[in-house]
Amino acid sequence: MVDLRKLEALVAVVDTGSFSKAAEKIHLTQPTVSGHIKALEDYFGLRLFDRHTRSVVPTRAGKMLYEYAKKLLILYRELEREMAYFRGEKTGKLDLGGSTIPGQYILPRLIAEFRTAYPGISVFLKVGDTEEIIKKVREGELELGMVGAREEDPELSFEACCEDEIVLIAPAREKFPRLTPEKIVELPLIAREPGSGTWRTALKALEECGISLQKLTLVAEMGSTEAVKQAVRAGLGVAFVSKRAVEEEVSRKEIQILPVKGLEIRRHFFLVYPARRTLSPPAQAFLNFYRQSENEKT
Repeated sequence: MVDLRKLEALVAVVDTGSFSKAAEKIHLTQPTVSGHIKALEDYFGLRLFDRHTRSVVPTRAGKMLYEYAKKLLILYRELEREMAYFRGEKTGKLDLGGSTIPGQYILPRLIAEFRTAYPGISVFLKVGDTEEIIKKVREGELELGMVGAREEDPELSFEACCEDEIVLIAPAREKFPRLTPEKIVELPLIAREPGSGTWRTALKALEECGISLQKLTLVAEMGSTEAVKQAVRAGLGVAFVSKRAVEEEVSRKEIQILPVKGLEIRRHFFLVYPARRTLSPPAQAFLNFYRQSENEKT
């Protein structure tokens, strides 16, 4: 018989490419995960994975079952949320997402305060780039997200929340002339991956000053804010980052912020959640908690 736990195991094996990593991800033993996969193969009479390589690769049948399994698991989570809504529960699990800056510098503190107010709700925080978090909210893997940019999508609601400033950083010991936006093209610039909200916002601000991506002198592309900071400290170049992300390094004089005349980059972060699906009580409680905490600051 096919049950959700077996399908969850299959999805985890495909996502991680490993039985051992899948077991860690869904908190089961490796033999249990292997048993679930064997039970699925016996039930369907098909081999679902090729195991002769270092990584575990799904067969064509395995890939098809994986796509259906993901949809079934999302539907089941939606069913649980709807039933919990009718019960009016303030217990359960909240799957929350944050792009790099909110995920590392805003949400951990907020989650701690929320857990004090709602000890019956456990929170899982997924950190990724803006595009990834929006995609997971859209597909139902996450109920709520906080991201650095918004998209036009009728399936999603974007609610402006806290403000952020993006600054240009450089190694602390180097001397720089007074900068204007036009001078930035002469500097070795470290980029973020295309899915980064910080990078998208910085590029938009530069374009408004008449500076296109093609004019910039890019020396590297990094997949995280921490990698960018390490590269700047090592002297590889300069970079645009959230001011929140470098407060400690600036105070320790490991990194400096370079003022750029005529270029002030401010943005809002956005809470993103489904526009047409009912939020679970834990998700609604978190949303209300955040709104109330922001109102108390004003």
